[in-house]
Amino acid sequence: MNPEPTPLPPVETIVARAWQRAQTEPANDQAFKTTYGYIRNKTTEYRNIRGNLTERKTKTSVNEPAPRPTGDLAEAAAESAWTTNAVSPDTSKHKRDLLSTTNLAARYTFELQGREIIEGRPAFVVAFQPVGGKLPAPTLKDRFLNKAAGRVWVDEEEFALVKVDVHLTDSVSVVGGLVGKVHKFKLSFGRERTEDGLWYTRLLTWHLELREVIVERVIDCVETKTEVRKGR
Repeated sequence: MNPEPTPLPPVETIVARAWQRAQTEPANDQAFKTTYGYIRNKTTEYRNIRGNLTERKTKTSVNEPAPRPTGDLAEAAAESAWTTNAVSPDTSKHKRDLLSTTNLAARYTFELQGREIIEGRPAFVVAFQPVGGKLPAPTLKDRFLNKAAGRVWVDEEEFALVKVDVHLTDSVSVVGGLVGKVHKFKLSFGRERTEDGLWYTRLLTWHLELREVIVERVIDCVETKTEVRKGR
């Protein structure tokens, strides 16, 4: 006889714990970058309104962590890294923007849709959508976030974001529509966990349809990290 599944916690608890976890992401990212080697591939394709490919950009970079120091050098390096992260962390914005404010309840409504197994680990599935009405939007990022909806998968044990699917519910104007307008935007990413507990973005994709002054464009981007291996 299978044991009864663990009861699901309130969605407010999951969101609060995920926000707390998001504050540690800069340190997580820095530790992954300095501990693991990997190949990063990024392909961006530009199309006109008829769907014809007009430009393709590809970029490949290799991350090779420096050899780990030992003894007193190791302690000095660790202290230096902690100080650097505290002053000017290397932030991966696509993971943190959705959790960038402590007042999430004023921006979104959340619905807990259950749990799923992602890469062998249970994750909470949380859907979200804008609360509606007129929200403060002092920046372009706020205008995007105020119209964002989708689902996030939150690791049940560590409350890290494991998977995200986000889209705009409405178009977003840039400078009142004079400079341009974003008609459609979709973003998704999936993350994996290393054996020593560091999370990294394995696959990131986004799709953008916009008007720049009088030119309509469609942009698709795919970014991957492959051949992830621990440094010496």
